[in-house]
Order: sequence, then C-alpha cells, then structure tokens
Amino acid sequence: MVASCCNTAVLVTFDDSRHWANVYRARVIGHAPPLQMRICTRHRQAGGVSDTVRESSGYPFRLLAKLAAARIAMLFGVLAK
Repeated sequence: MVASCCNTAVLVTFDDSRHWANVYRARVIGHAPPLQMRICTRHRQAGGVSDTVRESSGYPFRLLAKLAAARIAMLFGVLAK
C-alpha cells in the first residue's frame, strides 16, 4: 500500500514464505549495503534504471541456494539449543 499524501510505502506483510521483505532503498537511514542483484525484473519498464547491477527475470539459482543454506543453518541452530 502507498500513502496518497506523500507516495510512501506504508505496509509490509509477511503473508507468503519469502525470506525477505521489500524495502525502498531511499528510506534506509544510515549506510545501506551495496546492491547485489535485482530479481523478478520480467515486467520492468525499459529505461527505468541504468546501472551495472545484475538482473534476473525470475529467481536465480544462486539466490535460491543462499536461501536454502540459510534455512538449513536456522534449522540446525534451533535443534542445537
């Protein structure tokens, strides 16, 4: 959802099983880490962003492998306690 008065995102939901939340980079206070990749750019309008960050039209294997490794690490962290 976007506030009509200032065009700012005001809602973050965790209704799906993704391991991340969408964040507007301009809203991060302090030093934001550098972008590593853009995902799900299949429907992006041409000419919107011009930089050298890698893009993927879907979910790249490298991202899925990192997420799977994090899930396994969390599972073993919970079992170790």
